Amino acid sequence: MMKKYLLGLITLGFITFLWHLNALRIDNHYLFPYPIDIFRTLIRLVSDANTYIIIGYSFRRLFISIMFASSFAILLGLFAGLKSWVSDLLNPIVTSLRTLPVASVIVVILILYGQSLSLYIITFLMLFPIIFEATKQGVINIDKSLIEALTLEKRRHFLELFYIYLPLSSSYIKTGFLQSIGLGFKVLVMAEFIAQSPMSIGRALYLGRINIQYDVVFAWTIIIIVLVTIIEHVVNRLKKSVS
Repeated sequence: MMKKYLLGLITLGFITFLWHLNALRIDNHYLFPYPIDIFRTLIRLVSDANTYIIIGYSFRRLFISIMFASSFAILLGLFAGLKSWVSDLLNPIVTSLRTLPVASVIVVILILYGQSLSLYIITFLMLFPIIFEATKQGVINIDKSLIEALTLEKRRHFLELFYIYLPLSSSYIKTGFLQSIGLGFKVLVMAEFIAQSPMSIGRALYLGRINIQYDVVFAWTIIIIVLVTIIEHVVNRLKKSVS
């Protein structure tokens, strides 16, 4: 474990060294700030309570979007796994959402729904296919003999979704849900940047860019990398516990 962290620190030091050499070559701290300038700005940001408020707003948007995406994707995924016509009906929509460029989706949704709702809708649309496919595959891969044994007692078909199919496909659903968190955060920040949403990480990046404060842009980028790393670490730990 120590060797792993040591190698990571060596890589980080090498990147910092290369960055410093390029900063010396360009010699314009407005366009390409020195590592020490970025570090000072980073310290200033993490010492500012407003930074954590901004992060909190972004994570609140992410949480709401994931909850809505999960609810619709799991319900429709259960039906799609049971009924091929439901899968065929939704397949063009799911395929389109998975293949369309994220930037194009963001622009279209902004035009249609404006700044306030667009962030939630964009994140919803990007996460829906992941959780939907995971749920559908979970239902498809359930052992049919186990289903027959559990359905000996007569139940209404709608209740079977929640009492039988949902628990048996839960491992697939949890995996899809966990995979969507990191992607959702990245998509949300991009949408915030394009939409210039108030009190958001994307807005902070945008203000740094237009004010030619690239030390702020790079400092926020480091914060985003740290947040994504933490999210992925938590997700990996949860995946291991699920499996």
